[in-house]
Amino acid sequence: MSGLRELIRRNRRRAAERPAAEAEARCELCAAPVGAGHRHLLDRHDGVPRCACAACAVLFANAPGNRYALIGDRRLHLADFALDDAVWAALAVPVRVLFAYRDSAAGRVVARYPSPAGAVEAPLEPEVWAGLERANPVLRGLAPDVEALLVDRRRESAPGHWIVPIDDCHRLVAVLRTRWRGLAGGPEVWAAVAAFFDELRERARTASARTETAR
Repeated sequence: MSGLRELIRRNRRRAAERPAAEAEARCELCAAPVGAGHRHLLDRHDGVPRCACAACAVLFANAPGNRYALIGDRRLHLADFALDDAVWAALAVPVRVLFAYRDSAAGRVVARYPSPAGAVEAPLEPEVWAGLERANPVLRGLAPDVEALLVDRRRESAPGHWIVPIDDCHRLVAVLRTRWRGLAGGPEVWAAVAAFFDELRERARTASARTETAR
């Protein structure tokens, strides 16, 4: 670990010497350049994913106190997921997209939906989530804080259910927050949402929601 710490210190010194105009993507912990496929760490203090270089991904994810959690890359399409209309109505979500994850700080499962103002919490009664877990054991294997169930019901005839890294959910929220126009959002934002889910379908593999060990 001492070698990793020294590497991070060197990266920070080099970053301080670079011109401010440089705009390439950088690690948010040590300022080293990161490529397009870099990892993310979830900052448990504010719930925000941070871009991380390889060294910081190892060092900070295993640091004492565990402030940061390494976000994985598991993406599962759950074609047999059980979520009926009555349960969906109980969630009282005003839009057709929802994500839910285990919040270790709150000690419960939290449900949120994207909006022009950011992620908004939806009511989720413990017994509702317990029922979903019984019907879909894959939910018991959600990694706390860093994985989420993502539900897409924009087309009621073909709903989509996914296990995704939590930074995918943040990315979807950013799409609505930055591209929403007027009262209904406008065609640009809905095209971007459709593109998000098209990309997710390409990256995810199909798995059963009826097994707890789907990886």
